[in-house]
Amino acid sequence: MKKSVIVIIILSLAACQRPNYTATAPAFEPDYALDRFESTIRNYEKQDSLQMPAAGGIVLAGSSSFYFWKNAEKDLAPLPVINRGFGGSTLPEVSYYVEQTILKYKPKTVVIYCENDMYGSKPKTPAQTRDAYVLLVRQIRSKLPKARIYFVGLKPSPARWNRWKEASEANGLIQEFIKTDKKHGYIDVSATMLMANGRPDGSIFLKDSLHMNPEGYRRWTAVIKPILVQTK
Repeated sequence: MKKSVIVIIILSLAACQRPNYTATAPAFEPDYALDRFESTIRNYEKQDSLQMPAAGGIVLAGSSSFYFWKNAEKDLAPLPVINRGFGGSTLPEVSYYVEQTILKYKPKTVVIYCENDMYGSKPKTPAQTRDAYVLLVRQIRSKLPKARIYFVGLKPSPARWNRWKEASEANGLIQEFIKTDKKHGYIDVSATMLMANGRPDGSIFLKDSLHMNPEGYRRWTAVIKPILVQTK
């Protein structure tokens, strides 16, 4: 085989592993203040001033399903977990605070869960949700090119079951993006949260039918921890 052909093949294979950051939908303009959870961020900064986590850990970033996982460090031990989920945040808000909640810790691994983008008074389409995630990943990659990133797929909950088709579409679009990045993985938690009839298991949720109780987090741990252990 000629040298020029070999070079072309190598370049083609490399291109297949380059993240595709191209937007696929019209830009989304938030109708909310990106700093509305500033008090939570300040609390995290106060914690860091007392004891800064060691670099090279695993950051959990995103919205309330992580924020309310109060036993995440214990559940995922002995992995070096830093939980920096905040409020009912959206992907633009995680992007806004990417330095304070992700980059400053110089993590080896970043795990992202954020599900509120499609459910606000001005909801994003599945494609816009995908684009918001892509932007966040691009921010992370620009400063942490060697970090391993995982996206936890949007979960099926009774409160938002009527929108599950749209959420599943967003999950699919994000999965397609993830395939363009060799240091990127998708974690599917939906199977462990559904009953035999294909509907959400209400017994693993709080009264709001949206956030999980300890059993819900036990199931998440059973799915997420083995993946993180393999890539620690």
